[in-house]
Amino acid sequence: MQRRQGSGTFVRRGLRLRERTQRILLVIPFAPESGLGDYITGIRAVLAAQQQTLTVIDNHQFAQTELAKIAHDFDGIIYYPQNLALELSTLQQYTLAHVPLVLLDQTATGLPISAVVADNTQGGYLATQTLINNGHEHIVFLAQSDFAQSLNSSVAQRYFGYLQALAEQDLTFAVNPQQAHQLTTHHFADLIPFLKQEQVTGIVTENDLLALATMDYLQENGYQIPQQLSIIGFDNITRSATSQPQLSTITQDFHTIGRQAAQLLRERIDNPFDPDLKQITVPVNLTPRDSVSVLQHH
Repeated sequence: MQRRQGSGTFVRRGLRLRERTQRILLVIPFAPESGLGDYITGIRAVLAAQQQTLTVIDNHQFAQTELAKIAHDFDGIIYYPQNLALELSTLQQYTLAHVPLVLLDQTATGLPISAVVADNTQGGYLATQTLINNGHEHIVFLAQSDFAQSLNSSVAQRYFGYLQALAEQDLTFAVNPQQAHQLTTHHFADLIPFLKQEQVTGIVTENDLLALATMDYLQENGYQIPQQLSIIGFDNITRSATSQPQLSTITQDFHTIGRQAAQLLRERIDNPFDPDLKQITVPVNLTPRDSVSVLQHH
């Protein structure tokens, strides 16, 4: 039964409370041991207190499994989208069936699904600001994903932070989303001519994997990092601390994101019909290492 102001009590259509299984499902598009982000430790910390167990599958496996089976086997789902736009039709079926669901890493404005994301805009801003503080004025943003098609994505948010930092410092040089993507295609075929033509000295990348690949490519082509080009990644994956030079990066607090997501999910499981859908943004911070140097103006 639910009470609604001024309309008495009514029975909610389709209100079926499921048997609890004490099992939670995590859907994630990369192997947990890949070093791309340890959400699981944070999630498990919350589940342990509730005596709940965690099952981890990938997005493809999830797409192949029937909703009825997942709803029967699990109390709720923490879901990391690979491509939110493509997966939305599946996710909305779960939402409409009131299967408790929390998104990790991505959301869209007004989307009626709870979510926990890193502050990607702040991250892009911090990375760009760091380069500006070191004297860099011609800074490019590089992306592997074609984020011009999905301005709600975490990469687009990072790009917006890049623009914000440039605008605040009255810097007029910036790449547009199409260029950010184009410069990484065909194994960076257009990158070096562009860097030379535009006298670029600083690079902000969508993530650490791209930063490391860019760094390798530039070093193979005779660039010295950070003496000639400074570069900043995003995510602080394990490999960023062992690269040559070690990569400066923006650190996401994966444990906190995982913990917050599990707590949100617990609230949804206890009240699957709660109209209050929370979107939580977790701050990021800069981890300075050796891939950024002060620009020596000649």
